[in-house]
Amino acid sequence: MGDDSQRQGERYCTGMIVDGKCYQFFKEPLNYEDAEFFCQEQFPGGHLGAITTQQVHQELMSLIQQSGGYTRTWVGGRRLDRRFIWLDGSRWSYQDWLPGEPNHTAGVENCVEILGNGKFNDFTCWEAQAFVCSYPAL
Repeated sequence: MGDDSQRQGERYCTGMIVDGKCYQFFKEPLNYEDAEFFCQEQFPGGHLGAITTQQVHQELMSLIQQSGGYTRTWVGGRRLDRRFIWLDGSRWSYQDWLPGEPNHTAGVENCVEILGNGKFNDFTCWEAQAFVCSYPAL
């Protein structure tokens, strides 16, 4: 009973909390736009997760490994003209690209994924894969 009353009016984070945000990993493959829509629909203030620091990156890789093994995973980075942005409005101040990336192959790689080795990669947005949502932890 004590547990329930403490959580009343709060959202419970089943993933991890870093820098005031809850990050949750979802194994069910969705394309980039559908994954972002899912995050917005399921969680107030939700978006695909932004990786803004090395600490967030390390914690997120641990969460992915614990939840589903190292797999290609959508995060909230998106190409806007010649730069990248985070969909949640966070400042793009940290990145860890795979060597040679981002390469914008055939001019159609506009979305950011994390590979199994933890490196960022630009990729085609229509591919369905696992994803991470983040939202403000209350």
